[in-house]
Amino acid sequence: MKQILKALLAPCIAIASAMLLAACSPSTLDFRNAEIVNGKLYRSGSDKPFSGHVTNVPERTVLAGHQEYYPYQSAVSNVLNALGITANYFGVQSLCDVDAEEGVLDGRVVCRMGAGRFLAYEMGFDKGVLDGPIKTYYPNKEDKLLAEATYDDGVLDGTMKVYGLATGRQVLQSTWKKGKPEGKEEIVDDESGKLFSRVFYTKGVVQGEIVRYVRGTDRLAYRAKVVDGMKDGLEEKFDPFSGKLEERREWKMGKPHGDLVRAKLDADNKPTDELALVARYDNGVEVPLKAAAAPAAATNVQGCVDTRVVAFRIQQGDDEVITADQLGEWEAECREGKKP
Repeated sequence: MKQILKALLAPCIAIASAMLLAACSPSTLDFRNAEIVNGKLYRSGSDKPFSGHVTNVPERTVLAGHQEYYPYQSAVSNVLNALGITANYFGVQSLCDVDAEEGVLDGRVVCRMGAGRFLAYEMGFDKGVLDGPIKTYYPNKEDKLLAEATYDDGVLDGTMKVYGLATGRQVLQSTWKKGKPEGKEEIVDDESGKLFSRVFYTKGVVQGEIVRYVRGTDRLAYRAKVVDGMKDGLEEKFDPFSGKLEERREWKMGKPHGDLVRAKLDADNKPTDELALVARYDNGVEVPLKAAAAPAAATNVQGCVDTRVVAFRIQQGDDEVITADQLGEWEAECREGKKP
């Protein structure tokens, strides 16, 4: 009798179990049957914010209004532009699977492009703000990672990395702390691996020496000294082909202060080793030039400072910061005629 009862009850139990599981399982909604009202997601026609899994959400809808995403987007774009990498990853739209709680994003987000064949984004949200790892992939590539970083409650916090398109080499490493860049940021060339630029941050403000090289070479293209985000000390620009100095000027807390000299050009319009004094400033105000022949002196000072910089790099290495105070001290000694 018991066996007969079990046999009769089995289909009923199976049906009840299926209904119970369905009731307990999270709801799934295609975004084509959803609507956004006041920033919250609803099933079309419902007055209750949706909780559950949503498919086919356009990437632009996922990221719309999320100001915390823009520092990441901007940093990645700046690196790609600096290295001449054309990725157009902002111009290719993808479709995302997301999780929502009471109408706001909450949980993992995975976005794909190319009819779902290629990854575009992976990210996470906590109560509507970006939180946890974020990864971006090159458009329509076989899951080729472009960039990655970490959010903590809506702000970047931790290491940010960008990878090159040609080789997959890591071309950027920077550190963010509570939404601001902190410490050393270096960009290297994708193909050669040579240093392209280096800058230092303290609480999001540039501090110390900025250097840029001609991409793929060891030729210095630009260097400047910065204090509290303002130029302070020497700023120099170099010819990308010959490496010769093109322009050198001095700054004091964001204002031109001292001499502006430029290289004289030869018959082919290329810079020579001879410098011409172009202007002189005192705390941002241009002052009349004296009749004294200053270009030769400027050339001598420049060469003297360059010699000291090279010697410092040999002894201390490229990663050691040359402070504005140190450069100012060297320049003063060079003007006094002291030898390195």
